Amino acid sequence: MSNYATSRWFRVNLWLHRWSSLVATIPFLILCLTGTVLIFHEEIDHALGHEPELHETLPEQQRPLAVAIDKVHAQFPGERVLSTSFDPEGHPGMQLLVTAPRDNTGFDNARLRFADLATGELVAESDPARTLTGFLLELHAQWFLGPVGELIGALIALLVLISLVSGMVVYAPYVKRVAFGVLRRSRGPRLLQLDLHNFIGALVLGWALVVTVTGLALGFGTLALGIWQMTELGPMREQVAAMQPVDSRSPPADADAAFAAAQAGAGEGWNVVTLILPDTEFSTPRHYTALLVGSEGVEERLFRVVVIDARTGELTLVPQVPWYIMAISLSEPLHFGDYGGLPLKLLWTACTWLTLFITANGAWLWWDRRRRRTSKAVAAEGVSA
Repeated sequence: MSNYATSRWFRVNLWLHRWSSLVATIPFLILCLTGTVLIFHEEIDHALGHEPELHETLPEQQRPLAVAIDKVHAQFPGERVLSTSFDPEGHPGMQLLVTAPRDNTGFDNARLRFADLATGELVAESDPARTLTGFLLELHAQWFLGPVGELIGALIALLVLISLVSGMVVYAPYVKRVAFGVLRRSRGPRLLQLDLHNFIGALVLGWALVVTVTGLALGFGTLALGIWQMTELGPMREQVAAMQPVDSRSPPADADAAFAAAQAGAGEGWNVVTLILPDTEFSTPRHYTALLVGSEGVEERLFRVVVIDARTGELTLVPQVPWYIMAISLSEPLHFGDYGGLPLKLLWTACTWLTLFITANGAWLWWDRRRRRTSKAVAAEGVSA
């Protein structure tokens, strides 16, 4: 064990573990704190009144989608609906409408409005950027720097991943001479803190690897979508340039016709959840883009895309969703732990706080080691003098 602990491989990993952890300490602490709140984002938004409470509406009770869209355009003539969607689990009985200033094609300055599916009436609105969870999500995901901030987040995730992997290498000789879970309370605070660091780190290692790897993947989300837009929508937009565009606020084939066409071409077990209207960054001036999700298993976290002609209401294209987009789609629920109800959210919270402890605890161990070395050096100088 002593040869291993003094080997070059061990020393390199000890150096990597120490410095990758220290560099990532402060941003990682921020990510842990904001992530804890975001695990419960739905509950917090409901409690703060940012989202209305409605009851589930039966399909035969639902008003056409176009009713709410037309009401938005009538009440807010300076805006346009970019997309409309459903979330039966999080927002039962509601039609969600994302709106933006009339000339916008992007979703950066969008607002979220809610309509009662049974009546088509607008019942509430929300500006995600002005809510507590929206503010924390922008900090957690983008560091208030947009897509560049996402890449910074990916770099932080990479540093944490290096820390975790190198920590396993450093922990190997330790576990051979100290039984797992033993806390040496009688040998001073430093050894006790070291034992806690190793014990809790081993407990949450699997969870930490999952959250870190998924965080790394999510850091490339905007970049991946940009690549997909260029490779899939780019050539299609060039073809559409020769076609006659439609009025994005009132296309000849309304949202209900596009929804029906998308659902008809969806395939068994797949349902339309989001319809993006024409002339946005995720559609063309002539087409709707519909997003579909599966009804069971892992397909509930994946999606398919279909494109519908907004003039004829006919299905035009079913573009292939690349593997890297699929990987990012699967990463989000794993990262935030929002796919298993309250018990999983509580487990994610506990693991986050344990990770928060070992991050702060590791920084203290480094600081205490430096303090001891400095004290010994000062004492040695005093003796020599």
